[in-house]
Amino acid sequence: MKYRIAIASTDGIVVNQHFGHAEKFHIVDIDADALSYSFVETRDVERVCKGHFHHDSSFDKTAKALEDVHAILVAKIGNDASFQLERRGFNVYEAPFMIESVIEKIINDKLWEADKWQFPTKN
Repeated sequence: MKYRIAIASTDGIVVNQHFGHAEKFHIVDIDADALSYSFVETRDVERVCKGHFHHDSSFDKTAKALEDVHAILVAKIGNDASFQLERRGFNVYEAPFMIESVIEKIINDKLWEADKWQFPTKN
């Protein structure tokens, strides 16, 4: 089984973006059988947060751009945005650390089993 994650990062090295400020997500596939991962692509998205509030249309566009993703890794996310994503079937994790370390932790802990990731994501 393969699982896909989206990572909010400006450099592809560190999870360093607030969800609402992210303009791109790095997409990684995790192979649960081989306990390995591979980079797939980088997807550009429209910033959800413009000032101190979210634009619903931008939020919907970002959710659509990530519709094949099971989990989203961010440095920070507000409660409302987290709720909106979880309601759409995404698993959201605040993990402001090195991407490789976070992915290794996900694999070692088999987080897809612990948190019952759905396939495909229900958006």
